[in-house]
Order: sequence, then C-alpha cells, then structure tokens
Amino acid sequence: MTQTILLIDDDTLIRDITSLYLERAGYHVLTATNGAEGIDLYRSQTPDLIVLDVAMPEMSGFEVASTIRKTQREEGRAHVPIVLLTAYARSFFLSVGTEAGIDSYLTKPISPEQLLEHIKQFFVTPPPESPSSN
Repeated sequence: MTQTILLIDDDTLIRDITSLYLERAGYHVLTATNGAEGIDLYRSQTPDLIVLDVAMPEMSGFEVASTIRKTQREEGRAHVPIVLLTAYARSFFLSVGTEAGIDSYLTKPISPEQLLEHIKQFFVTPPPESPSSN
C-alpha cells in the first residue's frame, strides 16, 4: 500500500520540487497551496503524514496544525504525524509548534535526502520502489 503525504506550502517552486522528490521515493503526494486547502484535503483524503510550511499567508502552519489536531480529537480520527518546515529553529517556534501538535520539524534549507530520511521515521514500512527509481 502506497503511503500518502500531504504537502502544504504556498511557494510553488518548493512545493513542486518537494513533491517530485517524494513521488520519486515512492510516496503518493497530495499538494495544497495554502492552509485552508490543506485542511480540506486532510479532511477528505486522510494522509499518512503531513509536511507543512510554517510561513504561509492567511493561515500559518501552526494554525493549520492546531486545526488538524482539533479535527482529530472532535472526530475521533487517528493521529497523523506533522513535520513542520521552518527557517527558524528558535525555542519560541519550537514551543509554539509543540503546543500546535507538531511532531517534528526541519530547518530550511533542507536537502531532498534530509527530508526523505527524516520522514522515514514515521512509517513502519518503507515506500514501495517507484518505477522511476529503477
């Protein structure tokens, strides 16, 4: 079974490149251009993991994570790991992230290898080999 990752980032280039790397690694990727769209996709698709940018217009990554955690509690949904992507790893951001329900974070800039290695910890089994990696 292919694992699904929801990628929420308002930056088109970063979203496209990150999505490409995740797909090449064998994951099914859903993408959202903003927080509201990401929450809607989460509610309708229930991904296995969420990769979320912190700095987005209208709704920050912290607000998105809090909304998703609230939805999980209210609807009795399973916990979905959330990995926050941030340019700031200061203790303030980390404490706010913990309060919002973030499971882990990566500090930008990140390499594709770093992202893939980091998200593997949340899956019991690795993704299947994708045809493009052979």
